[in-house]
Amino acid sequence: MGRKIFQKLMAHVLAVASAVSLCLGGGTFGTANVVHAAPSVSGVATVSNMPDGFAKGVDISAVIALEKSGASYSFLDGTSGDIFQILSGAGVNYVRIRVWNNPYDSKPPYKGYGAGNCDLYNAKILGKRATDAGMKVLIDFHYSDFWADPAKQFAPKEWANYSLAYKKDAVYNFTYQSLQALLDYGVNVGMVQIGNETNSTMAGIGGIYDGVWDFSTGVAELMQQGCYAVDDINRKYGRSVLKVLHFTDLLENGKWYAECMAKQGVNYDVFATSFYPMWHGATNDLASTLTYIAQTYNKKVMVAETAYPFTYHNADSQGNNIGDASAMVCANYSVSVDGQAQALRDVFAAVAKVNATKWGYGIGAFYWEPEWIAVASSTWGTHGSGWASSSSGNYERLYSSTVKYYSDYDGGSTWDNMTLFDNNGRAMKSLYVFNDISGAPSKTSSGVHNGASLDGTYYIKNVFSGLYLDVANGSGDNNANIQQYTYEGSARQQFKLVSAGDGYYTIYTGASGFQKVVDVAGKSTADGANILQYAYKGTINQKFQVTEISSGVYAIKTGITSGGSCLDVFEWSTAPGGNIAQWNYWGGDCQLWILERV
Repeated sequence: MGRKIFQKLMAHVLAVASAVSLCLGGGTFGTANVVHAAPSVSGVATVSNMPDGFAKGVDISAVIALEKSGASYSFLDGTSGDIFQILSGAGVNYVRIRVWNNPYDSKPPYKGYGAGNCDLYNAKILGKRATDAGMKVLIDFHYSDFWADPAKQFAPKEWANYSLAYKKDAVYNFTYQSLQALLDYGVNVGMVQIGNETNSTMAGIGGIYDGVWDFSTGVAELMQQGCYAVDDINRKYGRSVLKVLHFTDLLENGKWYAECMAKQGVNYDVFATSFYPMWHGATNDLASTLTYIAQTYNKKVMVAETAYPFTYHNADSQGNNIGDASAMVCANYSVSVDGQAQALRDVFAAVAKVNATKWGYGIGAFYWEPEWIAVASSTWGTHGSGWASSSSGNYERLYSSTVKYYSDYDGGSTWDNMTLFDNNGRAMKSLYVFNDISGAPSKTSSGVHNGASLDGTYYIKNVFSGLYLDVANGSGDNNANIQQYTYEGSARQQFKLVSAGDGYYTIYTGASGFQKVVDVAGKSTADGANILQYAYKGTINQKFQVTEISSGVYAIKTGITSGGSCLDVFEWSTAPGGNIAQWNYWGGDCQLWILERV
């Protein structure tokens, strides 16, 4: 994960002295000659030596929890949009999603540990949304129930008493079964990460626990089991998913990690590293070390995590990883949006520079959690939108007498000054580095200002069932149910979209003579809340974001959830009369609608 959690700053102390000297190299890479390059939104220069498919990625594992907590996102010009469409419009082509085995307390009420509660279900929803937006997906298995990094690699609760032999089976089975579920769900998995920042320890095995740091006491064996699972998935599905190992402290120990993997005979494809310029050093050193590993060990290389602060300001009551200049080991860039953009550009350039020596072996980089803006403190524990919840300490106590790395309280965002969106969820110029390094044009607007281009009356057809939104029995009464029904072309199936400002619409019903509106019953934010007709009040439960997902296909997202949930054909019904409910948006066809103008 890199140095992202407030408590994790402790892990940097040992590396500060050597890292300071690494900062002295500095420098950026030269500008590539790109013909007819589009104007740079972020202000950074293009990058050369990026082959087709070069990963310009982001890790947005916490976005569902943030959306449930009220976070919403907009393009550079302030028009609202689905975050995946905003990212795609900025040039992002890959999404990284972490997976924890069981990030929930073992006792009622089974509260999530936080940080997105990133279980397999979360990965399926995010992975499908990314796939539908045209992106590939990197699945990041931690083989833990919560954060895993060089300071902590706790085994999942279920594995607590497993021997090495049992853990090997468990790693294989969890990897294989999870990937099978993701692929069957329609997620376009392109890479799989076998462990997270596994610097000689994984799932309760290795250096932290036995003092052996060369991966020889079981860690390499666990990694290999994960690789075997990916190999078997590739054979079953006829795919070529890449096997990724992930380390950190690249400039100090990266060459040694690669040597250990070779000696232990781990059969993997990609050597990945975390590289945060403010902590790890100069990007020219990043390029030379990755080039050495690619040449010497014939492995593809990439940066699995990077980020840089755009301000020292803290947007919530939770302390940030970088609160002031004292936390910046290296200061090659200004702490500003421009500095953030340049730092990201130079990391991409460093990885791409590998291709000048060994073509096709520098395969990309991922920005870590660019969407993790501050949200209301009341949601941190409820929806898992903070870095850790009060229940996470219970997990640590299974292995320790004290809570050192996790928490006994609901924490907030430690990352709100490192995002690529401002505190209101509006894309900053630095987000557009992903396109700017290729000289490609960016989409900086939804193209719908105040909803004017969609104002009008429509029949609204569900993509999955082919049936139409309908007011039951054509009733004009309050609380009349909204359902799906066979096309009739009558007023009961006519809905008028009227701009409500701030990217929202009010949806008036033809059954009421366009006097009443579509409404989320009881102002509920819960999955399964009923959708009905009610007298116009102008409240947020009567406002909707109508977001174009693909040409002519829309999600109708509920304002009461800040766009986190949407109109959904309940339980995938294909029957006339099937109910319409509010449900967490994940991009399935039962949540997508075609607008046909009356």
